[in-house]
Amino acid sequence: MQEMENHMSIANFAQATQIGYVRSVRLLILHYQKKPEALTVQEIKAFLVSERDKKGLASSTLNIRVCGLKYYYRHIANRLDLVVRIPNPRVQKYNFEILTIEEFNKLLNVCRDMRQELILHLLYDTGIRVRELSRLRAVDFDKHHCTVTILNSKGNKTRVVDYGETLRDTLNKYVVARGGIPEYTLLESYKEKGQPLSLRGVQYIVKQIVKRSGLKKRITPHTFRHTYAVHYLNCGGSLYQLQKLLGHSHITTTLHYLKYANLPEARTISVLDYLKGIV
Repeated sequence: MQEMENHMSIANFAQATQIGYVRSVRLLILHYQKKPEALTVQEIKAFLVSERDKKGLASSTLNIRVCGLKYYYRHIANRLDLVVRIPNPRVQKYNFEILTIEEFNKLLNVCRDMRQELILHLLYDTGIRVRELSRLRAVDFDKHHCTVTILNSKGNKTRVVDYGETLRDTLNKYVVARGGIPEYTLLESYKEKGQPLSLRGVQYIVKQIVKRSGLKKRITPHTFRHTYAVHYLNCGGSLYQLQKLLGHSHITTTLHYLKYANLPEARTISVLDYLKGIV
């Protein structure tokens, strides 16, 4: 397993991808108590079916399992015969929940402290990923320009995201309520003092907020990213700018939000009149 981790690290894979791929191989080993090289393709397929049916895995999660095993057999075990015979599941993408304004306000109303309110404001007003949220530090914020720099995110990219006056006020109130914040993190763990709030910690907080709200939608931290994207377009934001704010490598990924958006109608213009300076 260490060889696989080193191989992916040198190849500059994202940390989340490395964790997912290694977990896939480890689960296969635990399932059969054998080295992956000693298994047949039928056994590998049976394992994947078991993972899907017993754990109720989504197609996207099952695809990570398959990709992790294929990576191992291709680059570590040199078993290309197994690679080509393991099918990738058809991934169902871009069907997700979008919150209404009323639902978002309902979630805010059941927050129990400033930290919970700040988490929801950050997720909704910036569209950042939960892993990006857990890594935020005070120095990442430029309060004068209302921007936050997201360092070494998915694909090891860095981007700058805008935020509004409401979030700036929430940040200021949070700092006052906390009596200052440490340099190494914006959100400190509830249980482990001196440690950043973990990804799972954020997920748990959101889960508890949703439970108290009584909303029946399946809401996770990523739901706020989807909601941000759709509401941004509904408010007149451009697709190109949204692509940059979300950190998408390809505009085709951003285009999927059009299915959920209700774009405001633009005024009719004459490009010739614009050229002549009439409009």
